[in-house]
Amino acid sequence: MSPLSTVPNAATTAKSISTPAPLVWWRDRLLSLLPLGLLAALTLVLTRWSALAGTGLSALTLAMGLGMLAGNLLPRRWLAPLAPGAGLARQQLLRLGVALYGLRLTFGAVVALGAAGVVVPLLMLAGTLLAGLWLGTRLLGLGWREALVISAGSAVCGAAAAIAVASVVRTDDRQTAVAVATVVLFGTLGMFLYPSLHELAVQQWQWPVSARLFGIFTGATLHEVAQVIASGQMVGPAVADAAVVAKMVRVLALAPLLLLIALWPQGAKEAAAPGTASAGLGRPVLKCVPWFALGFIAIMALHSAGWVPAEWKPALIVFDDWLLACAMLAIGLHTRLSDLLHAGRRPLVLAGLLFVFLISAGALLCWAVA
Repeated sequence: MSPLSTVPNAATTAKSISTPAPLVWWRDRLLSLLPLGLLAALTLVLTRWSALAGTGLSALTLAMGLGMLAGNLLPRRWLAPLAPGAGLARQQLLRLGVALYGLRLTFGAVVALGAAGVVVPLLMLAGTLLAGLWLGTRLLGLGWREALVISAGSAVCGAAAAIAVASVVRTDDRQTAVAVATVVLFGTLGMFLYPSLHELAVQQWQWPVSARLFGIFTGATLHEVAQVIASGQMVGPAVADAAVVAKMVRVLALAPLLLLIALWPQGAKEAAAPGTASAGLGRPVLKCVPWFALGFIAIMALHSAGWVPAEWKPALIVFDDWLLACAMLAIGLHTRLSDLLHAGRRPLVLAGLLFVFLISAGALLCWAVA
């Protein structure tokens, strides 16, 4: 080795001295985030296009799909410069997006739907989580983290819940992508199936199913918010209105669910296990609480109190959609089809079983409260 090779380059040394490390960190990530941000913005535009708006395809779903296409079709050397921005999107932007999701909720809309509009969605949420954990770990042999992420996507609000729970339990990108893919698959199937179920129940079987009751059923059992809106509108405006409010009850439960998962004893046991980085677990309990879950509650409370200016809300919701689309795009970029195939059929089977559970148990609950 030449002696000169050990001498620091003068230009490099001067650059490192003149630019603080934190500024270099943010500069690299923001510059590499720019292409991802532009593509995420494009997904928002495309999903508002009339040809796609009626399909219920959400920007999160489209961003995830585009990211997976790019991650699997483009050479890795082309994607390597995007790595810092993708990391920023998967971490900071994701958490901020989950917190801002509280802008979509108000307490008044929940109260107006009545007790059934609250009880049925919450019972379905709890039942789906418990069923998913039992089926996933006991019957299918999945790890509890992967089973929980898949179950949360089915139980709460689709892809947004899956990636939020994944960020708390720290699943890898492959497990998160598999969970989101299963939620998208069965949620899309349900979006087209539910109007047929309504026609079968009301017109063929002559069951006395009101628009309010079928809306509660739709909002309490279908996966994505966009899918709930699209499916409800296929049946009628009254069904769509009730479905959206019932769905918002499930979305509202996302924050306490994240808090519960973060403070669950299983996490403390693993952190205190010998050989782990957090052995001893002497840190305060509050440090286990994800800040974005507290932000979700706070923003929802501000919105319910009317303290969010009406002229700000549309722009903030679009910004929130963009944040989540960036996160989904970044996760998709790090997802390889070989990894999905290696995951096997068990996650898909679990999501399918939960889909059947949601329809059957949700119909039974709605019949009981009718």
